[in-house]
Amino acid sequence: MSRTLDIFLDFPQGLEHLIKELELILALKFELISDVTDNWYEFHNSIITLTVGKHDFENDKDINFEEYPYNLSIRALNISNEIDRKKWRDDFASYVFQKLKATERYRLMLVDDLQVKLEEFAPLVKV
Repeated sequence: MSRTLDIFLDFPQGLEHLIKELELILALKFELISDVTDNWYEFHNSIITLTVGKHDFENDKDINFEEYPYNLSIRALNISNEIDRKKWRDDFASYVFQKLKATERYRLMLVDDLQVKLEEFAPLVKV
């Protein structure tokens, strides 16, 4: 199983509203996926999968998962070379993180393989 980069996002409204915002910001179209226990949204092409949904991760050391109700998980697919697969994953995750950060509307946390916090962002409160 390939590693993921995950963007945790603090958003006060429901998942459907978040998806509408993400579709506008990222210019992507998400598909609703359901199984017996959960619903989530997914964008995928031949190389990248981006899943969006709620999570139930507990805080782990300095990684405060519980402060961010939504998880955007990025995985690269169909690339046999690990270095290339990591580059595609990292580049796409950086693109998504920077686009969300540029809106200055969301608290964000970027985490590698659910173990290493890479970056956090909190918008400045406008007075």
